[in-house]
Amino acid sequence: MTTNSQKNPMPKWKKWLLGLGIPAGIIVIALALSPFWADYEKPILRDQLPDPAQVFLQTHYGNSKTALARKDVEWLEKEYEVILTDGIQITFDRHGEWKEIKHKAGCVPMDIVPAPIQGYINENHPGLCVREISQDRREIEVELTNRLELTFSKKNFLLIDWDD
Repeated sequence: MTTNSQKNPMPKWKKWLLGLGIPAGIIVIALALSPFWADYEKPILRDQLPDPAQVFLQTHYGNSKTALARKDVEWLEKEYEVILTDGIQITFDRHGEWKEIKHKAGCVPMDIVPAPIQGYINENHPGLCVREISQDRREIEVELTNRLELTFSKKNFLLIDWDD
């Protein structure tokens, strides 16, 4: 009676299949999932924007016509961009909340700028208005008509940066 204490070695074709199969499987899965993180821009109609964006536009820019509206998808992040015929550009997040507003000529409507920031501008920079405003989770940045950029904390509206 003989005992085989050694296991049979794996045949070469199985080693080759495992060596090729695992990387090939990863590539196939990555290709199958690629539409979920693909970057693209798609033109849309104004009424295809999220409801909060439509309400915002009607409230603040009701008389302006839309030149272009599009959905931008970039690595699982979605945002909407609207360009009005008078050159105003507004970017909304996936939920329809504004992220950035740019006026080439004229000023951002005062009711969009938070009251504490508006007070600071009126007190320290009288006669100037906001040409651009952007916000993220922590900060609100405004650019005044003299190109001065002010950054405020979103939590307590304190000035945290000044760039001229």
